[in-house]
Formats: sequence, C-alpha cells, structure tokens
Amino acid sequence: MQNKIKIENLTITNSQSKILVDAINLDIANNKITAIIGESGSGKTLTAHAIMGLIPKSLTIFQNSKIYYYTENQKIDLLKIEKKQLKALRSKKISMIFQNPMSSLHPLIKCGEQIEEVLKTHTNLSKKHRKEAVFDILRQVGFENPKRIFCAYPHQLSGGEQQRVMICMAMITNPEVLIADEPTTALDAQIQMEIIELIKQLKITYRCSVLFISHDLSLVHSFADYIYVMRNGKIEEKGTTDQIFNEPKEQYTQLLIKSKPTLTYMPHRLLTLHQNIGHHFSKTKNNENKTNDVIVLSTNQLNVVHQNNTIWGQKVYNHTLKNISFDVRNKECLGIIGESGSGKTTLLKTILGLIKPTSGEIKYKNENLDLIKYRSLDTLRNIQWVQQNPYTSLPPNMTIAKHFDAILKLHNIGNGADERDNIIKNTLALCQMSENILDRYPHQFSGGQLQRLAIAQALLVNPEIILLDEPVSSLDVSIQAAIINLLNDIRDFRSITYLFITHDIMLANYFCDTIIVLYKGEIVEKGISKEVINNPKHKYTKILIDACIT
Repeated sequence: MQNKIKIENLTITNSQSKILVDAINLDIANNKITAIIGESGSGKTLTAHAIMGLIPKSLTIFQNSKIYYYTENQKIDLLKIEKKQLKALRSKKISMIFQNPMSSLHPLIKCGEQIEEVLKTHTNLSKKHRKEAVFDILRQVGFENPKRIFCAYPHQLSGGEQQRVMICMAMITNPEVLIADEPTTALDAQIQMEIIELIKQLKITYRCSVLFISHDLSLVHSFADYIYVMRNGKIEEKGTTDQIFNEPKEQYTQLLIKSKPTLTYMPHRLLTLHQNIGHHFSKTKNNENKTNDVIVLSTNQLNVVHQNNTIWGQKVYNHTLKNISFDVRNKECLGIIGESGSGKTTLLKTILGLIKPTSGEIKYKNENLDLIKYRSLDTLRNIQWVQQNPYTSLPPNMTIAKHFDAILKLHNIGNGADERDNIIKNTLALCQMSENILDRYPHQFSGGQLQRLAIAQALLVNPEIILLDEPVSSLDVSIQAAIINLLNDIRDFRSITYLFITHDIMLANYFCDTIIVLYKGEIVEKGISKEVINNPKHKYTKILIDACIT
C-alpha cells in the first residue's frame, strides 16, 4: 500500500502532561478513503489538526513524533518544516473540511467570496478566472443555481448547503489530501448520503486521498477502504473495512458496531460500554404494544402559517404545517420523522404552546390547548420537554440542586425541603445519576450526563407526556444507546407517553410504537413502526429508509 501521509509515534499532551494522543501510527493510503472512528475525546480530531499544523500552543507534540507527507519523490515531515512552507502546503496540497460549517464560515461575507479567497491566497489567477473557477466548483458539488449560492450569506443556506460550500473551499485548489472532520454530523440521513457520495465522487475526479473522521462506525461501512478505531488517544484496532466489520477483534469495536439498531439488528437492549459483549445479542426487541385506547394527546387539522415581509414590503407566507392530524394513546411512543425544515420542531413547539396555530386544534385529553401563557399549572406539569441540545437545557448559573428545587417549588410539589430533596434524589437515581452531583454546575458535566439531567428535569414533576426533540442526535453512539435504554426503562417504570422527534428512521423503528413521516409540513405516511419500515407507501419514506440501508 502506497501512502500519501504516514504518522509515526504521534504523542500529544496538554499543559498538565495528560496524554491526549498516545504514540499512534497511522497511514493515509494514496487515492483511498481512510476513516478514523472514535467517540468524543478519543483524539481523532487532534490527529487531524496535527496534520494541518493547527495544534494550539497549550498542547505539546513530542519530539519523536513524525508526520510524513509524500509528494513526487520527496518525504516531508510536517512537524519539522517552516511555518511558511506548511502554510503553502495547507489548502493547496492538504485541505480540511471542518465539523461545524456555521462556525467555520464567516457570517458577514458572501459564500462565493469566501471560496474565492482561497484562490486569491494560493494562486495568481485574475479576478475573472477566480470567479469562473468558483462557479465551476459550485456546479461540481451539485448546486443547480451557483449564482444564488455565490451571492448568499451562510445563514441563508441549509446545513447541507453550508457543508457543500465548505467542500468547495477545500477542493478548489485541487488538493492531494482531503481531511473531512465529521462532515455529516447533525445532518439528515438523506443529506448525509448526498455529502458522502459527493466526497466519493470528488476523490475519483481529483484523484486525492481522503481522511474521513466520524464517531459513527456504521456510517463509513459503505465507502471507507481502511478504518482506524481510536479510544482514549490510542488506536484500538485497524484494518480494511471488511476486516473491521466481519472480524472485529477488539471488544470496543464490537460495541461500536452493535450500539445502533438496524433493520436486522433489534436487540432487547442496545449495547453500551457497561454491558458485556454478547449480552442480549440473541434477544430481539419485544415490540409488544404497551399502549391502551385512552387518547391523551391529539391534533386536528393543525395549520401553522408564518408571515414574512420582503425588503419591498411584500407579504410572503410560509405554510410550515399543513392539516396535521394524529392521536397519541396513553403509554404510546409516537415517532415524528422528517428532514430539517419538514416542520418537526415547529409541530413540537406548537404542542408546547410556544407557537400559536393559524387554524386547527390541539387537545390534551379533553382540554383544548392554547398558548403556554393561558395553560393551567397542572397542564404545564403534565406535558414536559427534553430539548435537542443538552448544553442549553439547564441554567448555567445554578447548581443542579437549586434548579431542581426551584422547579418543584414552582409546581407546589413536596411538603418542605426534605420531601423535595427526596424527590430529587429518587429522580436522579431513576436516571442513573448519583446524588453527589447536586452541588455541581451544568458546565461540569459531559454531554451524556447533561442529557440525563435534562431527562431528570422533565421527570421531576411526574408528567404524563414527554416531548423528546432529537434527544440523542448530538451524542456519541454508545452514549446514544445508553440514553435510549434509559428512556425505555423510564417508560416501563413510570408509564409515560413519548413524542420522539428524530431524523433517524431506524432509531424510530427501534424505539417507537407508531411513526408519522413529515415532508414539507405534511404527514405523508403514518402507522405502526414495523409496517411503515417494512412496507413504505410514500416515495419520501422509501428515500429515508434507503439512505439508512446504503
């Protein structure tokens, strides 16, 4: 195997001498796609940043570390060359797509100008030729109207469009190595596959090598040639894609493979780091309907129309939700599936009373629900919400104890401080959290711990219904599995009804009793989960399923 980049004995430490990347050896093969898989804190992004020379001064790379870049008949150690030479290589020969396009793109500069800036820095092309090159690369990445993208600011584009712009910036100088750092995180399954197909096509067109970084092992199955599995700064396992998936040697690799449900893998419980490998492998999830016929929440002909004004004063109407009707039964888990912009979160906020519907009705049991400010305290208590981003779910300036105690006081729950304290401790125990964390602040927790606390926050008041807005989309796969297992346990213990919003149709199939599929604000399909997945009627549902299987 001929290499384009070879990493030898790379070790990186922080200012406290803690080892973040531990003497790893890694090869990026010529004209191949090499994937690094690992969870948050595994060192995968630090490895990519070391290649690009972007390691902050607070971190130290050991002297015996080597990163060789092979070009023509030369072997260049990227850790030893001058900054000026490294800058010349960067973007021109080695390019990187960063994880979050919204934070990588300048919010006040048009996208076309940002792509053009790369050419201005690394080539001697005239302004006319630079603009022609930008339009050409925009067409190559699939933009049918490149002029619109050229003139648009980042906030005017969708997440998938922003990521395509980042790919344009990385590829416009025809680099020999492309590093893609979690380029599909938080994107819908269909958009994910479009971005992956684009990277595969660009690799062929430009004959470049690709280093693809992800926390999702199943994602790279269909396109990576070689896979490195990282954990705690070390390479746990490496091999061809077939070797990793068909003959995984390490327990951690097996965990990553088995921590996500698929059409053929529906375990009784998803595998997590704290389970024995092989445990529950033979069991399939029991999809017995635990619901009864009592309808606890319903919508009837629900419509939401937003009105905006153009700069010329013209009124523009956006029909976000169109004639939404469904019933949710007691103890049922209803999955609401759709891509970004389909109306999922608008529907949830309308049910919560944060958005006033244009027409139609929402009922909790026999009570018509209005805006949140008109709802009774009892209704507010019985319908709770777990937000998508665990980092914004809790007030940053209050300890967990004070915040949870304030919630109980607001709802007049608990006769005195001791009883409230017991309710808080019991709720934390249900969410598998120690009472020792009560004096800590939100910033002192990991993402997975924060999501457990967000669930505990909703459970404190003993609600009947919990609305779950993409509760695991930003978490590592094994933490996702732990949270889904926790939600299943809570549902069994407390007999709670869930509305589960997600763009992951396979996760919805595993977790939910029934599914509705939203497309452009309309319900295009609904039914029992297994029936929808195994026999989809609408072409959009088929696209979502195909995107997960591919």
